[in-house]
Amino acid sequence: MISHLHGILRKKNDEEMSVEVEVNGVCYEVFLPMFVWRAFEDAELEQDIELDTFYYAAERQPIPKLIGFKRPVEREFFARFIEVPDVGATRALKALVFSVSTIACWIEEGDIASLRRLPGIGARTAETIVARLRGKVTPFALLRDEGFAEMPEAASALTSEQVRRDAVAGMMGLGFSQREASTLVEEITREQALASVEEVIRAVFQRMQKG
Repeated sequence: MISHLHGILRKKNDEEMSVEVEVNGVCYEVFLPMFVWRAFEDAELEQDIELDTFYYAAERQPIPKLIGFKRPVEREFFARFIEVPDVGATRALKALVFSVSTIACWIEEGDIASLRRLPGIGARTAETIVARLRGKVTPFALLRDEGFAEMPEAASALTSEQVRRDAVAGMMGLGFSQREASTLVEEITREQALASVEEVIRAVFQRMQKG
């Protein structure tokens, strides 16, 4: 398992929020959560870079991924976070736009409203996160990291679009046609600012109940 990389930064992919790190002639693609991407925002190509990495492979995803972090303790928090039911590595990768210390504080304080600001995390999932992790992430809340507590504009736009895409995919899984799902999701998200897929689908359900 690859747990750490120290090499040269060869490429930054803004759309995927990934970097390519060359180590002894071999390039590794590493995906970064938003809070890590923000920490390396000013990093320049060809400079030395070090990342602690989490090796992730899923049954439905034949190609493994390396997920990168600035500190080993951030990787440890990620490992605990994805143990929460219905979260998982892919969802966590998109959700963690704020610093570990910020998110850990919200968990310890039982701050459901703030946790719902995480992209793709609705009220029910936020409650589950608190139920599973409260009292277990106190050391992470004391971490002296960058302290990102505000959503960057780029993340807000990306999050909204990702929620729409995931909501359409979720409704297609329920039997809706792509056209019908896209139309309903577009109408709902145009009227309301919804932060998670489950909120969008709940809003669609409520609208259909009203006829």
